[in-house]
Amino acid sequence: MINDGPAGGATRVDFLLDYKPAQSFLVSEVTPEPGSTNPDMSVSPARAAVTRPNRSAPSEGVPPSALELEYQQQQRINTPDWSKWENKQIETSLGDVRQWENQVAVCYPVLIPTDHAVEIVPPQIQISGQSQQKKRKKKKGANITADQLEIRDFRLSTTRLEPGARADGVVVFDRPNYKQSSEKLFLQIAQVDKVDRPVLIRLPFTPPVAGDTR
Repeated sequence: MINDGPAGGATRVDFLLDYKPAQSFLVSEVTPEPGSTNPDMSVSPARAAVTRPNRSAPSEGVPPSALELEYQQQQRINTPDWSKWENKQIETSLGDVRQWENQVAVCYPVLIPTDHAVEIVPPQIQISGQSQQKKRKKKKGANITADQLEIRDFRLSTTRLEPGARADGVVVFDRPNYKQSSEKLFLQIAQVDKVDRPVLIRLPFTPPVAGDTR
């Protein structure tokens, strides 16, 4: 296309228009992955479905862990044998206790029967007993020793319980290879506002081995 320019002028102006046919009238709704080297900004929905899996969906074919199985079993217990504790706002029960090689898994529920919400801390395992040291003057409680055992893993449905609510938990810890005759194992459950006065649930030192149905 040629423009002769202004009337009476000596300068001529040329224009060039380059037409290209549109490749497609369809625009994909899929946004390319960040860092993609594909120069075409459109990605076909079929290909996007393959390269961008749904990360929120559970992986198929992956069996649940032993901890998860114990936790699911604990949640299915509808009527635990609740124990009340003096001057405590919570009730507890001891569920299944199993030994996995040198580790022990303990299931337990916690109930709030009062009309006040309660918050609890993650579970702890305590081993305590009487000291073997002899003292001239013995005072009540003065010769008691207590240690916390290492927690390997735990699962707790909630730490805050509304009135009448229940929480289910599982804790896995390393059990000592031996203990003194005076020492005992306890599951320790405490409220956040009374951590110095926990509930202590007695545990067997030699529980059934996992898989043993006897």
